[in-house]
Parts: sequence; C-alpha cells; structure tokens
Amino acid sequence: MTTPDPVLPQAARAASAASAFTFDPLELARIAAALEADVAPSTRKVYNSVWHQWTRWCDQRGIPALPASPESIAVYLTERAAAGARWGTLRLACSAIAYEHRCADLPNPMNDPTLRRIQRGLCRTLGTAAVRPAHPLTMEEVRRIVAGLDPTQLAPARDRALILFGYASALRSSELAALRYEDLTPETDGLLVTIRRSKTDPYGHGQVIGVAYGTHPQTDPIGALATWTRLRGLGGFGRADRRGRGTGHGWVFPQLTSSGAPLNRPLSPTGISRALQRRAADAGLGHLQISGHSLRAGHATTAASNGASLDRIAAQTRHRQITTLLEHYVRPAQALSRSTSRDLGL
Repeated sequence: MTTPDPVLPQAARAASAASAFTFDPLELARIAAALEADVAPSTRKVYNSVWHQWTRWCDQRGIPALPASPESIAVYLTERAAAGARWGTLRLACSAIAYEHRCADLPNPMNDPTLRRIQRGLCRTLGTAAVRPAHPLTMEEVRRIVAGLDPTQLAPARDRALILFGYASALRSSELAALRYEDLTPETDGLLVTIRRSKTDPYGHGQVIGVAYGTHPQTDPIGALATWTRLRGLGGFGRADRRGRGTGHGWVFPQLTSSGAPLNRPLSPTGISRALQRRAADAGLGHLQISGHSLRAGHATTAASNGASLDRIAAQTRHRQITTLLEHYVRPAQALSRSTSRDLGL
C-alpha cells in the first residue's frame, strides 16, 4: 500500500492554518520547497527507499502502511531482525516510518511505550557495532596506491589528488564530493578549506580546516591537487599560489567521461568509494574492506599513532562526539603501544 508525496498536501495545510486567504500554486510550491528542506536530500533519498520497503511489506499482508499500528511495526522489526538485519538498518526503518507520519500530521507510532521497549531489546540483542567497518588506510598503503597513478593523465591525476587530499583533510566523502575551488584559499603554509555544509553542520554555518603542504613530493596533497588543477587548465594551488584564492572554479573532483574529460558535475560519495576501491585493487590491496571512509578513518588513526593530541585530531575531523573519535580511532590505534601485557614479564 503506497502513499502519495506528502509535501504538497502538507504545504496546503500549512498555508491554510496560517491564513484564511487562498494561496496560488507558486506560493504553495515555495512552502513545499521549505518543507522539503527540512531534511537533507541524501536523508530524504534514504528515507524514501526504506519507506518503500515498509509499504511493500504492508501490501503483502493487506495492512495499512500509513497510519501504521505499533503492532505491525513490531512484527516488521522482529521479522527483519530474525532475517539478519542489523540494528542500524532497523533504526533507520523506525526513523523513516516516524518521518512519514510527521509529514502526514499523524501521531508517531514509534512513541508507543511497548514499541520503544522492543526497540531497546533489539538494540541490546543485535548490538550497535559495524559488521564490516571501513579499513583505515595507513600512510604506507596510501603511498602504495598513489605510486601507480600517472600524474600526467587526467583520470589517474584526479584520483591521486582525491586520495591524497582526502587523506590529508579528513573530509567526509560527501564533503569531498561537494568541494569547489571557490572553497580553497592558499596560505603560506598550505590551504584553508571552507566546508559549506556537513553532517555536523546541516544549517550551513560553515567550517574551516587547514591542509598543510606535504614533506614528500610523491605524497604532497597540495602538490597533487595543483598538478590535477593545472592539467585541467585551471591554474593551480601549489607553493607558487601562496596568497588569495586560486584561479580555478567549479567542482574540484568532477566526474569524467570515458575519455577522461571532466564533466560539470561532481563525483558522488559512492563514486569516490568506487574510485578508491579500484585504485587500491590495482595496488594489490583489494582484499581490504576499503570505502571512501577509509581516508578519513586512516587520517585519524595514523595521526593518533604518530602522537597527535585528541583535541588536534578532533579539530580536523570535526567530530561532534569526542567519544566516537576516541573509541573508534584513537584507542584502537594506540592499543598495542599502551598495552600493559608487555609489562607482565611473559
């Protein structure tokens, strides 16, 4: 049992609640656009996919998907858990169902006390740890990957810059995908990177991080970015471009045609993961669980292993929860060096 897009009806309800006047289609469209911006486009896309799974399940049983009863949701969640779904998948289903009910101005069934107890029970039973976490790339592995990339060819030069700059900046894949040349400001010691919007900054206040010049030409992230940019005929961001914004404009890491020509649209986060996986496989690292997050995770764990303080790593990665950074990156990186097992005389 499927439901129509709730945004336009919700816009009409919002308009009628605000005034007794009649609103024209353009005004309703503006209200609908504001309502649609309530969540990020990527979140809306995921919610739509999860919601369709729920509605198909309801269709097969002849029960309403909207409004949903707490009992039907309980059956759905426990059935999916028995089929092997992880807690993260089930939690996402709960969020999508709650969101669709909010859009339809219906009571949220997820607030049912018994259903909340079932959610807590599933969380405890299934656990919250990732089943296959992304492998954090080491510096040696990064060197191995980029060593085989020809900086005089467009596609290898783009991927070389993507990998080195992604590793040095610790940006999320979505942030790398959205990066534009207008966001890069050359300074004496490196580049200032303006992140217009991010997971921890959904309202676009903007965040700024720094990327320093590398000490080795083969792995200098700004040198790789300058090479890629000049190869495109857009100027550069090398040591010669020390002050003011660079001459490039548009997407830093665009999609390429089959012949290697840049397109006027950015790589997607999935595209970034695939490019990294392809280059890692070419370097003989295809057995590792590599994704776009491997660059950011590798930055954090390598910096921690090399003695960088927690506050410096947190300033670079912009983690909202320091405990996440500590438990997932810093402590695993330092586990062997700090193990007291070496002090037992075994």
